[in-house]
Amino acid sequence: MAPLVGLIRVGNCMSEPSTSSEISPEIRNMQAIQTQLKKSFAAGRMRSLEARINAISAIEKLVQENQGALCEALGKDLGRPREDSLIAELSVVIEEAVAARKHLKRWMKPRRKIMPLLLFPAKGESSPQPFGVTLIIGPWNYPFQLLLAPLISALAAGNCAVLKPSELTPTCSRLLFELIPKYLSSDVVQVIEGGVETGQQLLDLNWDMIFFTGSTQVGKHIAQAAARNLTPVVLELGGKSPCIVDSNADLTVTARRILWGKLLNSGQTCVAPDYIFTPRSNVENLVRALESTLKEFYPQGFVRNQSYCGIVNQRHFQRLESVADAHRNQLRIGGKIIASQRLVEPSFYLLNLAEAAHAPLMKEEIFGPLMPIISYESIDEVTAYINSHDHPLALYLFTSDSDLVARVERETRSGSFVVNDTVIHLATSKLPFGGVGGSGMGAYHGESGFSAFSYQRAIMKRPFWLDLPVRYRPYSGWKMWFLRKLLGYKRA
Repeated sequence: MAPLVGLIRVGNCMSEPSTSSEISPEIRNMQAIQTQLKKSFAAGRMRSLEARINAISAIEKLVQENQGALCEALGKDLGRPREDSLIAELSVVIEEAVAARKHLKRWMKPRRKIMPLLLFPAKGESSPQPFGVTLIIGPWNYPFQLLLAPLISALAAGNCAVLKPSELTPTCSRLLFELIPKYLSSDVVQVIEGGVETGQQLLDLNWDMIFFTGSTQVGKHIAQAAARNLTPVVLELGGKSPCIVDSNADLTVTARRILWGKLLNSGQTCVAPDYIFTPRSNVENLVRALESTLKEFYPQGFVRNQSYCGIVNQRHFQRLESVADAHRNQLRIGGKIIASQRLVEPSFYLLNLAEAAHAPLMKEEIFGPLMPIISYESIDEVTAYINSHDHPLALYLFTSDSDLVARVERETRSGSFVVNDTVIHLATSKLPFGGVGGSGMGAYHGESGFSAFSYQRAIMKRPFWLDLPVRYRPYSGWKMWFLRKLLGYKRA
């Protein structure tokens, strides 16, 4: 996921909040906002199905009525073409809203649990309950989707929320700050803008739940801050998502689907395929397919804001430029860089497994349009490599071999496993989206999002009319014999 620099604490991560005499006006304002939302939650503002549906519908309305302004803001901050924003960002929010409205009544329903004979005639159920007031921290790479989609889940579950947009996309942050109050009540949702200091001040407050999307590094800081108050967290992080291309894959379709997923947002997507594994004998065929597809996708070349997205800022641009320079002798496709536009052409580099072990391209999530192609001899080498690193957010496999699919699925771990496609699994609310280990904890989208922002309350109800004496002391004679039978003991 996108690094969220503004939330890394400088100094002692575990320092205590300031005393009341040292509290700044900014912190007082945050505390006032949190108090307002807590009072609203306690008053049952989001308890009913109707209130939740209305709030979710308001978010959908916000997106539908402001498509132009939202796309314009994304273009200004990210240099992203309008069609990419419509396809890969705003559509996800609409899908989440539609799914939540359609299914929320069922999601909210308590699940009846059959009680054992020991508890007869009790009735039991598991009832989903909201946490309370949640803090949702978003990244810069999809600044609307990755705040509004979890917000839909939070509201569906009956929570109130504070949104913290990334300071690295200031136009999008300001637009969200202006639009949210027009569509949602301030006693349900509020937006707090700011950078490093604001992010840390928010983390110093006691939230009922924190949802964070960003880098693994910052995710660890979020988890530390949440641990002080035993606050539950969902961490949507990132990492290097591998892509395995088998020798029997349809390379024309494979190249299209890899490039479509990789070049969305110029590779600045948490589930973008990060690197490719392919058999040594298949390397040249794959390179030709990728070259041909790039010409098909971009017949007029790479033009910022029109056909192609720029890199978010100078720091990230220089990082990619440095990595590309380190691998200039292994370049096979692309390589052009336009510093004045922060534009990096899609570039592919050939490595073997021995080189991958110390290659700059393989040290961290690339988060850009650079992609190594790593040749291998045996699939054993591939699964061993994947399993020796952090579990990825996504793992992609292109093959026609069902046995290979079963083997890779069985022998690896990842947040998601997609066969013969990339990234598109995020387009449906039917599948959970989340990581494991270094790529995150917890999942959302659709019912999984409702569950992420809920806890299960156990409810048991018993009448007065049956009160068996065998339950009560003293335990002797027939009571103990009966209880042992009832509790499942096989021997005296």
